Amino acid sequence: MQRLIFIAFLFLFASFRNDEPTPYLIHKLIVQPSSTLTIDGKTNVNSFRCAITQYTGRDTLIIHEGSPLRKPLFVKGKVSLQASRFDCGMQMMTNDFNTTLKSKQYPYIVIDFKSFEHLPDYSKTEDKFTGTMTISLGGVTKVVDVLCSIQTKSTGHIHLSGGRPFLFSDFNLEPPDKMMGLIKIQQELMVQFNLVLLLDNHG
Repeated sequence: MQRLIFIAFLFLFASFRNDEPTPYLIHKLIVQPSSTLTIDGKTNVNSFRCAITQYTGRDTLIIHEGSPLRKPLFVKGKVSLQASRFDCGMQMMTNDFNTTLKSKQYPYIVIDFKSFEHLPDYSKTEDKFTGTMTISLGGVTKVVDVLCSIQTKSTGHIHLSGGRPFLFSDFNLEPPDKMMGLIKIQQELMVQFNLVLLLDNHG
């Protein structure tokens, strides 16, 4: 009788214990050259936009799809964009902006995705969710939550976009003054990314 009770206990314990690794799927998203990054700001006179209109790297985002109770995590989430490729529409302002961003000392602006609120639904016209990521600018890295959107186009391209406001001071940067301080750039910036991705079905 005691032997039967002991066997039953072992069976019950084994039913609650699961040492097998949780199965998961891997999603690989290849970053395309048409990906962009924009920074919008204002002066005491007007507004401006500085943009990287073409991505020149070769990054691939890799997401591990976990269980229904766990957020999808990035095994590889870095996208590096060349700071020197910013164009503000006027050469003088472009030069000043690159100096402000310390683009010679820190040549890359890096977005490093960490996790998504849920796995994106690529079958939807648009899927919105919160993403956790770090943004590195001018040698300073900030951890942020950003409202993201994914749109799947008829071409198969996936557009991952998002943005949020920052201050120059968040990255220990000083906004430049022009014309002996008569034109002042305000502290607040709007940083927005639009990554064009292709799902790698063969990776």
